[in-house]
Amino acid sequence: MSGHFREACVGISTSSGSFSGYDIIPKRAFTQQAAADIGAGGLTDDPKRKTTSMNEIAERNLAMLRAGMTLSLTDLRDSIWCLWDATPALAEHPDVLERIIGAVAGSDKRKLFRALATVYLVQFRSDRPGLGRISDTLQRYASRWGEPWAAYQRNYALYDPTLGPKNIANLALRENASPSEVMRSLGFSALDAQSGFTEAITRDLLTELANGAEPDHMRRLAKVRSYALDARDDLIFKGLDIEIAEALMRPFFGKSPERSIKDIFLNLIVAIFKDPRIYPGRWARFPHIKALVISWLTEQSLRQFLDIVGRTIDDRDDQQMWRYRRAFWEAAHRKGIIKGAWVVFAEDGARLARKSFGNNADFGTFNGGKGVQRTHAVLLLEVGRGIVADWSHDGKVNIWSEAAEQGAPKLYQRHYSSDEVTISRGRSDVDTPRYLVKTHSSPKTYSWQRVVADRIFKMTNTRLHESDYR
Repeated sequence: MSGHFREACVGISTSSGSFSGYDIIPKRAFTQQAAADIGAGGLTDDPKRKTTSMNEIAERNLAMLRAGMTLSLTDLRDSIWCLWDATPALAEHPDVLERIIGAVAGSDKRKLFRALATVYLVQFRSDRPGLGRISDTLQRYASRWGEPWAAYQRNYALYDPTLGPKNIANLALRENASPSEVMRSLGFSALDAQSGFTEAITRDLLTELANGAEPDHMRRLAKVRSYALDARDDLIFKGLDIEIAEALMRPFFGKSPERSIKDIFLNLIVAIFKDPRIYPGRWARFPHIKALVISWLTEQSLRQFLDIVGRTIDDRDDQQMWRYRRAFWEAAHRKGIIKGAWVVFAEDGARLARKSFGNNADFGTFNGGKGVQRTHAVLLLEVGRGIVADWSHDGKVNIWSEAAEQGAPKLYQRHYSSDEVTISRGRSDVDTPRYLVKTHSSPKTYSWQRVVADRIFKMTNTRLHESDYR
């Protein structure tokens, strides 16, 4: 057993002060001592050696228990530590499990009960074989062995596999504390790292947040970080990915927040799970959350283009032109015409986008090609069956009526050349059934807007009226 697990309950104290932490868990795990006795060295040397030692102990004790041999106190305590985190896992053998439970129940030694209570918390997982039988034993005999176990069971039903984690989670919510903080407040000093019981508490806390326990979005985000993420925003418990996604995003279902809130939540959830448009497989287990996040990212990509390019335009006439451009594409988004959006930035835009939308904001960048200036950008849109590439500044809008058309750009790539997002470099516009290249001419008379809206209608059967983008 690793030193960190061994220490997991060393700090358990009692309200009466009659027991020290070392009464709750031994200073040196008995599996570690037993491993040394059989020449396996310490269980803290390295993972392979530690696992081998635990497995050797489990194999030996399994044979002894099945043979009906009388085990020493040390062997029984070792067997308790091998209930789940060893191969063979002794709890997977009902007859052996009953012998261990019977030994705990019939013993006049506090050490066995103490070991069972500790292993229950450290290795807790609701689907563990025999967990119910061990839970029943701990609940039944907690009062016999007095404090602190009796108080833990009396006050929090700690050894009930359902109520225990839920009660501690509710306490954490009331105290506005993290799982580790609330466990320390109960006298558990180190049962806050990656123990099974802490994971169960964290799961219940995240479920409560998903169900609306914290209505303030920013406080909810801070709590998710406190409960389930480390300093680098990595998952503390890899098995809680669904619960984290739900806690962050489910309260937004049917309730769209302001854009600044969206950007903050997108920056975190993309840091955790990556962009679902680029890494869809990582989101397969929570498709409803994926759909919401993609809808937010589509809107954000549109804002990246409109906001960032707008900040790079100095000429007053160009600023007026940009106002009409924004009105048109925002109207298309409101109408539900835009199925996907992605921006390709040159140097200045990429830098401003990172500053404005966070380091985890995704977009493409130019890696070469003709005519690209530092402030240029291209908005790529999936519209109906086709693809739109709208160039910033005095560039043109390019439309491939069919996304399957040879040469049509793909969204969500990291790098593009200017040729990949341009149909024609000629001075004249192009208008054929397969392609449209249109200069943003006469925006005040809605000239280019009508031409593009007509092409969009042919691609989507959805009419974008002039009144939508005026």
